Amino acid sequence: MAKRVSTRKIKKHRLYGYDEAGGALGVTPHTVRDWRASGLEVMAATTPHYILGAELIRYIEDKQAKRSVKMALDQMYCLKCKAPRKPLWGMVDYIPTNDARGRLMGLCEACEGGLQRFVGKGDLGRFGQIYEITNKGVS
Repeated sequence: MAKRVSTRKIKKHRLYGYDEAGGALGVTPHTVRDWRASGLEVMAATTPHYILGAELIRYIEDKQAKRSVKMALDQMYCLKCKAPRKPLWGMVDYIPTNDARGRLMGLCEACEGGLQRFVGKGDLGRFGQIYEITNKGVS
C-alpha cells in the first residue's frame, strides 16, 4: 500500500465487488485483488466475489496502523533508516508548509540521512527547548 487510502467513501453494511471497491478507494481493481492475498477477507463462496464494507475498512485501517511510527518528543523520522532517530548535534530547520503547520528537518545522527517531523506552528516553542531551530521560511 504505497499511498494512504481514505475509507470515508466506504459504507460498512454494503457489499463491494473488486471494481466498486477500487473505484470508491481510488485504486485499481487489481490492487484490491492483491489485498485479498495479503489478508483481506472476501466472500469467496459465490462468484463474483464480494467484500463486506466493514471488512474493507478494518483491513485498510490495520494496514495503515502497522505503518505508523510512534516517536518520542526528541526524535524525528529518518527517511534512510526508516526509524525514529535523534538529529545530529540537535540542529534542525523549520520549513513552513502553510500558516499553521510546517516540518522540522535535520540530519540523522546514525546515518547522516534526512530526518523530518511534521509539527504545528504552536508547538515550535516546545521543540525549541529540545532542538536548535533555524527558521527557513517566510512567516
